[in-house]
Amino acid sequence: MTELKKLMKFRENIHHFKADDPGKHKIQQMLQDAHDLVPVKNNLWAYHIDIYGPEHKEEKELVALQTVTGYEKKAFQSFPFDEQQRIYKEWKEARYGPEHKTNYKGFSFNHQVTAPYLLVYCQKPGYPTEKQLKTKCTSKFKTNLITYSDNEQWMIAASMHGYGMTLLAAEQGLHASFCKCYYHSYSNFTKILSPLKHGWKNVAFLLGIGYKDTDMPYYNSKNKPDLDEVVTW
Repeated sequence: MTELKKLMKFRENIHHFKADDPGKHKIQQMLQDAHDLVPVKNNLWAYHIDIYGPEHKEEKELVALQTVTGYEKKAFQSFPFDEQQRIYKEWKEARYGPEHKTNYKGFSFNHQVTAPYLLVYCQKPGYPTEKQLKTKCTSKFKTNLITYSDNEQWMIAASMHGYGMTLLAAEQGLHASFCKCYYHSYSNFTKILSPLKHGWKNVAFLLGIGYKDTDMPYYNSKNKPDLDEVVTW
């Protein structure tokens, strides 16, 4: 098996990370490598990455409240904040307890958003940077601006970067886990999800990076279609 295939196989979406800090320098180097190596249409960045490190643990816990899943998740959104916190606390006790229960009274949470490093891929107008404006290509930039309305362009670019980060993380023995399952609560407002105030599509996804908590059980769905069901020659 090639090294690339080993990295792709290592990558998996997990829900639980260790609290251990991989180190900001590792994340910074991965970001630099992805920036240098992942392609972007017209070299215009119409997305921005907000990074929340270990020092933002409490705010990530608030975001976790908004990642509620399970058959009772609709009811959860209408509960008072204190009640939401109580359910989340009791779910964590059940999940991290000896039985590792997945659901607590019909509730579960996408706990990967509490990873040591959480990357928020959000939209911004794709204007050239100051560095780019100093080049001789300003005429091309003026005719290829990517604005807030071009959702497909920026989401494609952000997704390519995100997957590149997962492979670079795997190279460091780190896991990177995507999350798009969350709702936006104005009564429980957090800076992490603040780009949603511009619209639901203004956050592409959240990407948690850290060391996998190997003490937790995981269920990996393998319900994929056959290749010939999605590919035509």
